[in-house]
Amino acid sequence: MSERLWKKLMKKGFSVELDQLPKNTQEFLNEIERYCIKEKVTYEFIERDRPAIISIDHVVYQCQVENAGRPGFVLHFKEV
Repeated sequence: MSERLWKKLMKKGFSVELDQLPKNTQEFLNEIERYCIKEKVTYEFIERDRPAIISIDHVVYQCQVENAGRPGFVLHFKEV
């Protein structure tokens, strides 16, 4: 397997459950910020849009809202 493909497959990510679907971009960004403050991590927005690009503890993630099925919606963070 090529090294480039291996690195692409090994990218990390995580999800955070949402109480409700953010109605607009600002609510979406507020949810990300709320998560970072709650977890006491250092963060910096690189792109304030949907999807958002954010640096968390010096690791860059793309974040978007995804339907998690029955439990509702999640913020899904994927390393870029």
